[in-house]
Amino acid sequence: MDKEKKYSVLIVDDENSNVLELTYILSPDYAIFTAEDGQKVLEAAEKHLPDVILLDVIMPEKDGYDILKELKRFEKTKDIPVIFMAEPDNTDSEEKGLVLGAADYINKPFSPAIVKLRVRNQIKMINQMRLITDREAAEKNSRARSEFLSRMRHEMRTPMNAIMGMTNLARNTVESEKRDEMLDEISSASEHLLKLIDDVLDMSDIEEGKLLLTLDDFSFADMIRNLLNTVNPDIRKKHQTLTTNIDPSIPDIVIGDEKRISQVMLKLLSNAGKFTPEQGSIQINAFVCEVDSETLTMQVEVIDNGPGISLEHQQKLFIPNDQADGVVNGENGGTGLSLTISKHIALLMGGDLWVISEPGKGSIFAFTMKVQLKTPEAKSTDSSSMEGKTVLLVDDFEINREIVISMLENTGLKIECAENGREALGLFTSDPEKFDIILMDVNMPEMDGVEATRRIRALDNPKGKSVPIIAMTANVLMSEVDTYIEAGMNDHIGKPVDFDKLFNQLTRFLTN
Repeated sequence: MDKEKKYSVLIVDDENSNVLELTYILSPDYAIFTAEDGQKVLEAAEKHLPDVILLDVIMPEKDGYDILKELKRFEKTKDIPVIFMAEPDNTDSEEKGLVLGAADYINKPFSPAIVKLRVRNQIKMINQMRLITDREAAEKNSRARSEFLSRMRHEMRTPMNAIMGMTNLARNTVESEKRDEMLDEISSASEHLLKLIDDVLDMSDIEEGKLLLTLDDFSFADMIRNLLNTVNPDIRKKHQTLTTNIDPSIPDIVIGDEKRISQVMLKLLSNAGKFTPEQGSIQINAFVCEVDSETLTMQVEVIDNGPGISLEHQQKLFIPNDQADGVVNGENGGTGLSLTISKHIALLMGGDLWVISEPGKGSIFAFTMKVQLKTPEAKSTDSSSMEGKTVLLVDDFEINREIVISMLENTGLKIECAENGREALGLFTSDPEKFDIILMDVNMPEMDGVEATRRIRALDNPKGKSVPIIAMTANVLMSEVDTYIEAGMNDHIGKPVDFDKLFNQLTRFLTN
């Protein structure tokens, strides 16, 4: 028997003298727990999880057979070996106990040598089973590691071959345009290789308990904007819609690990972009769950209308080397570790990460985290000077309109909505004096924001010439902005709309 571990035995007998005798026999070698009736057996077994149970057959109210049946029904106790204790020469009793799942039998009165031997035999069998289980687990881990390393060799060689091949070609290419294309390919392959290396190093740190958080002041809103700037080019390529709904009560400055939070969000956004179809939609929600004087718990969600994930694959998402990065991403490659790493980071931040999904109905990846408060007060804005003024909000996506409306619900502004430029033009023409400012989406069906602005400016009405019109657009190229200004728009704000920038624009044009 393993001398470094003291195994435990639960003794169940309604006769106190039997309990005392067995305790005397076994206590030098084992930790002893006792119970005198059926209900206490179940409680003690679940609480202490003994290695062996000595169970008297004949007891009042509930006998050993009924107790054994209940022990075998519960997951936590079903595999604990039970040794029945009964009067000698009761073969029917012994047979019945073995049929129900008893591991062995001890006759009364007790022989100390037999009691010790029977218990020791059960402990030996437990150890043998644990050795087999540990060996099987080690072999499974070894196979998984071998498969992982084999995959990593392939995954890393692919971008490395591209880097080396394109570098050699670029050296021998005179035409500057082709050389620039090759340099772009080298840059893309290098970024992919760096992500693979980062995942492997992060997972190694997790396994060794070395992945730690670095806490510092950062702006949550700025972090979101930086993430959007990173993913927007890929979003535009697939003509997808990306919207954000950021709770205005989230303080401007919080204390946390900005790099790790960005890492988790970027992974979720990248996956959403990959699996959401062209012209699909992706949404980011961030809201406060709980706040006290020192910490704030927030939840961040990335919602897509992609193909969804089956329950079978959801169960593998966060298992290293066996997750949906491999199951779902498939042809996209990768380490198969990023979601595991992301979940671990969320746990380190005092939260968790999970998925809600059904095939054909898209996915919601959500995580919670705790951040420290720089100050206990959320940001506030003075909107008293805008009280009672009316905004015409023009956007063809209902969710975008709802987000802007929620941002402005405490400002005192009145808001009317239009779904496209033609509808906006009709509302403005019917009562131009009604509107003090127009928030105009640029890309809309039927009539886009630029054309609607031109027609409003062309109206034979003083308000049509003077009403401030703010473009809302994901495009921030100067050539695009010049087009908006030429059409008669006064300024622009980026999409997804940021509360601070929107509020500043409204203040600028409505309080002069």
